Amino acid sequence: MGIIRGFFVVIVAVLLFFSVFSLNLFGILSSSLTYENVQQQAEIILGDVMNDLNVTSVIEQRYPTIVSFCLNNSEVVVNSEYVFSESDYVFDIPCESALQGIDAVIDEGIKSVVHKIYYGNYSENITSYLDAPQDAPLFLISEQAQKTTSKIFYYSLLATLILMGLLFFAVEKKSNSFLISGIYFVLCSLSFMKINNLFSLFSDGILFKFMGIFFSTAFPVSIRLLIIGILLLAIAIVFKVFRVGFWISSIAEKFKGKSKPVQISKKKNK
Repeated sequence: MGIIRGFFVVIVAVLLFFSVFSLNLFGILSSSLTYENVQQQAEIILGDVMNDLNVTSVIEQRYPTIVSFCLNNSEVVVNSEYVFSESDYVFDIPCESALQGIDAVIDEGIKSVVHKIYYGNYSENITSYLDAPQDAPLFLISEQAQKTTSKIFYYSLLATLILMGLLFFAVEKKSNSFLISGIYFVLCSLSFMKINNLFSLFSDGILFKFMGIFFSTAFPVSIRLLIIGILLLAIAIVFKVFRVGFWISSIAEKFKGKSKPVQISKKKNK
């Protein structure tokens, strides 16, 4: 019985580690892929790409045409926009921004492209991107990707809670369950806490800037998990100092003892 119980504890502990790791990873991805974070990070990258493709200079050349269109249509159509395409990008420029200067036009053009990328319709079938690999990076920074990572995060949270409960009832010393869980939370949080700084070392490359989008909130999310880990370790110390685990185990043993059926022996009549 002891061997089976020990084997079960090892299996649960291993699964718990991967569950906590998944909880941290997809918590970071889900938080980083919100529209506000993606917009802030992607605008910088897209601005660099547009400069490399000379799209910015094309917008500057089009600016007199944009201003002329807006002056002629702003009084006729409320909230009118000037729409044009360049280098496979479609730009929607509100006339209100167009009349504020060339820099406002470029900023609005970048925002419109990011908005279309994020809220675009993408296939949920991953294999479809084998035929169109150019669409895969766009899907990864879309609303669909954020919803997918958020769903996995909640699955990981549920699995973590279940495994922590199983570990608590499986180990003999209850404090060890909190000790193991706390160590896992601390290790996983520390492993992701500074990962965004690693990508910033290679800020000159577009690929590393793109990867940085997924871990833009790594520090605040990891701090929360680190706090949870510290609290779990504190609970483990309390259990050891005040022998709370022994008290819980004794109550469980008494409960088992009371639940055993009482056997009544019948005397045979001689």
